Amino acid sequence: MTVRSLEDKIRSIGNPVDMLRNAAAGPYQFPIQSEFSNWRDEQEAWRRTAVLFDQSFHMTDLYVEGPDIRRLVEHITANAATNWRRNVAKQFVACTPSGYFVGDAILFILEENRVNIVNKPITRNWVVYHAEQGGFDVEMTTDDRALDNRGRRLGYRFEVQGPNAWALLEKVNGGPIEGIKFFRMGEINIAGRPVRALRHGMAGEAGLELFGPFEDHGLVRDTLLEAGQEFGLLPAGSRTYSTVAHESGWFPSPMPAIYSGDDLKPYREWLPADGFEASISLGGSLVSSNVEDYYLTPYDLGYGLIVKFVLVYIGRSALEAMRDRPLKRKMT
Repeated sequence: MTVRSLEDKIRSIGNPVDMLRNAAAGPYQFPIQSEFSNWRDEQEAWRRTAVLFDQSFHMTDLYVEGPDIRRLVEHITANAATNWRRNVAKQFVACTPSGYFVGDAILFILEENRVNIVNKPITRNWVVYHAEQGGFDVEMTTDDRALDNRGRRLGYRFEVQGPNAWALLEKVNGGPIEGIKFFRMGEINIAGRPVRALRHGMAGEAGLELFGPFEDHGLVRDTLLEAGQEFGLLPAGSRTYSTVAHESGWFPSPMPAIYSGDDLKPYREWLPADGFEASISLGGSLVSSNVEDYYLTPYDLGYGLIVKFVLVYIGRSALEAMRDRPLKRKMT
């Protein structure tokens, strides 16, 4: 049997649980140094001074532009695409027709007809598939994470967080940073380069996620590190970055609910046999031979507040029907 698709691979093994339990994949990789100084100091700087996280290499960026971009997003995400305008960011949550979670991402509305969707390849693949199959008038460009990228990345991404982060950012900007509300974007200046900035918090303090063209990566990083010395800024390695999910309670890698169901068979046939969804490893204490026992809903993951019933999208009817069901509980 020739194994070309995820569906072929599942059929050849017999059970998606066996495929995922026996996958050789290790923990999700953050391809930066594990420590720049030491884990203890970097972890404490997050709470006491400021840290610089380099997010330029571990996430997948999908750039989508065209006249149908808003219609595409409204077709896929459970978070209604209201308040659609430049410099707004949204939590992007995608579900199956049965209402189970596929993937999430941050949706950056860069321009009226241009967005950037950022997270793991799972969400990117779901968006690309539905854009192609639905005949939406959009153009898509993928900037793969470093592990899957044979060339240089298109963009850089930094996170500056901690009690002293805002003072540092205003110093490198050359003046006050005003008008950037939570989960909104704006533009600042670093070393004479324009930088887009998203405001959100990972440490209980105001901070910014900074992004721009990759050719500015080194200049922006070095400028931040030099200016940050007086503010106690430390570059943080992958050991510190990987604790973000534990501290915030965010579930970074729920199983995408795509491995069963005849309605999703065309999608599994579209996905490659060596892709991300075919290679991830199933972990945790639950042991079941039924893959659907591992599926979660947006409600289980704490996304209930952003699930809206304003528009018609994939999974809406199912989400409405299940919203009062008992939730699964996160356990550590």
